[in-house]
Amino acid sequence: MRDRYIGAAYHEVNAESRDSTRPVTRAAKTMRRRDFLAAGALATTAPLSKILAQAAKPTAHVVEVTSDFVVRGRLVHEQVLHEMIASTLTHLTGKSNVREAWKSILKPDDVIGLKCNSSGAEGLGVSESFLDVVIGSLMNAGFEGKQIVVIEAPETTYRTHDVVKPALGWSDKPVTFASGSDQLASWLDQVTAIVNIPFIKTHNIAGMTCTMKNLSHAVVKHPARYHGRGCSPFIGDIYALDAVRKKVRLHLVNGLRIVYDGGPDTRDAGIWDAGLIFGSTDPVATDVQALASINSQRSMLGLPTIANQSIQTPYLPHAAQLGLGTTDPFRTRIERVRI
Repeated sequence: MRDRYIGAAYHEVNAESRDSTRPVTRAAKTMRRRDFLAAGALATTAPLSKILAQAAKPTAHVVEVTSDFVVRGRLVHEQVLHEMIASTLTHLTGKSNVREAWKSILKPDDVIGLKCNSSGAEGLGVSESFLDVVIGSLMNAGFEGKQIVVIEAPETTYRTHDVVKPALGWSDKPVTFASGSDQLASWLDQVTAIVNIPFIKTHNIAGMTCTMKNLSHAVVKHPARYHGRGCSPFIGDIYALDAVRKKVRLHLVNGLRIVYDGGPDTRDAGIWDAGLIFGSTDPVATDVQALASINSQRSMLGLPTIANQSIQTPYLPHAAQLGLGTTDPFRTRIERVRI
């Protein structure tokens, strides 16, 4: 039997030879190199007793699913990607199957906005494949195409699937947030729930971009206004708007290929075939883990790491201060699954 790669036949994968493991939590295993990098960048001066108390009460849950077989450059293995997304959803929700997992995340009558990222999508070449699987998964769970609005998708996605294009334009009146005021994207009124599907990329101003910036700078009419000071406090302040934050149901990170250097532009020399998906409801904890993934690759290649609390990524501690999530690795439960 020959497994199929989206875009081309590649090779047969022997499922029995895959390195499959049970989910690993930080409490169950010693800290890995990537966790050490995350913890080191977010080091706290709290007493040991407080750290131990926090470790016993995680407030964030991040699922990380990886596979060595899912991507080879722009070729994406459809069957493996199905397994990865299914595993992400079931482990995050604790449900026994994907249909029930989606039902626990979304309401039956929701209009679902799948927020992708068109910036760098052509260079990475994995958006169409990822969306094919996500949309198919939603439809298999009982959601209709007319309920699915896909934002910043490749044009082929709308031709392939009976889904809805986002409303164009901006709100009539500007909305005020803590550090500014701007008109918001009309599609925010079109949807009742957001499934956020960002890339993981370094960023020459924000330090890195993943879940939060994929929304904050996409929903305002004048994003260039909000790139000063490492994009902070703007990323957190915009994301904290009720029109955004209250609609986000899931962050499903497309980390099949990661821009670990030179981002947000995509150059082959700075792209890593990571074969990774993150799933979470905590955008801050997810971005911390995404940054740790970037730093792990950079460290392995002898590149300087990107620090969380320096001027390189000031939006992370600010977002945590706003209560949008946690940067504390001791308050984050991480489940790791290999497919």
